[in-house]
Amino acid sequence: KITPEIKKALGASEQEAGKSGDSMGKTMGGRLGGALKKSVVGTGVAAGGLLAASLTKGMGRLTAIEAAESKLSGLGNSAADVSSIMENANAAVKGTAYGLDEAATTAAMTVASGIKPGQELEGVLTTVADTAAIAGTSMSEMGNIFGSVAARGKLQGDDMMQLTSRGIPVLQMLGEELGKTSEEVSDMVSKGEIDFKTFEAAMSSGVGGAAKTAGETTQGAFANMGAAAGRLGATLAGPFYDQAAGAFTGVTDALDAMNGRVKP
Repeated sequence: KITPEIKKALGASEQEAGKSGDSMGKTMGGRLGGALKKSVVGTGVAAGGLLAASLTKGMGRLTAIEAAESKLSGLGNSAADVSSIMENANAAVKGTAYGLDEAATTAAMTVASGIKPGQELEGVLTTVADTAAIAGTSMSEMGNIFGSVAARGKLQGDDMMQLTSRGIPVLQMLGEELGKTSEEVSDMVSKGEIDFKTFEAAMSSGVGGAAKTAGETTQGAFANMGAAAGRLGATLAGPFYDQAAGAFTGVTDALDAMNGRVKP
């Protein structure tokens, strides 16, 4: 039910896009299929299912890492700084149940709040991971709270309540760090006298090492297994993922050409 004129106008673009898509699909599919075939020879269907799950996790990992790196670059960080930040993120979560993708996202938020790449950033990210492990929450969620404190330059009541509601005894930890009572610390918080450095030091002293310890539990070991699956999937999918942006651009150009032919 399409008019001959429209059909004729679309014909060339349709063929061009079809050939491009078929070629790309066969090339990528063939290479990935070949790689997977070599990886699972003799290991059966179960291994194939595990690799499929790994690829899914790997794609999510690659997407999150790419987004974090793009955000870091967009905030004015040089390529060298981005590389250093990613190294800090990796070091902070190594041996824990948290993945590099989550750490990278947290690093982007933290650096945007004024934390310098290097030893300072790695220390903050480690504390975020440890605090998240105690709170039983994601590193990204805990990173939002730490990022808020860092951006303000001081601990305020709403951030403290978010931590307290997640089972983190902030007042007691700050009290031990400063040698003051909980009441005195509460008064200091209300006056804005607890800066980020003091807050981070208190958290580090109170929860240090919790993330790695949590990784030794059954739940933590399971999460570590999932993270390992993500790393495997990212390695397998990486070469194809790196080419995806260019492939999408090619398809976009073909669609735009088709759109131009449709308008008349």
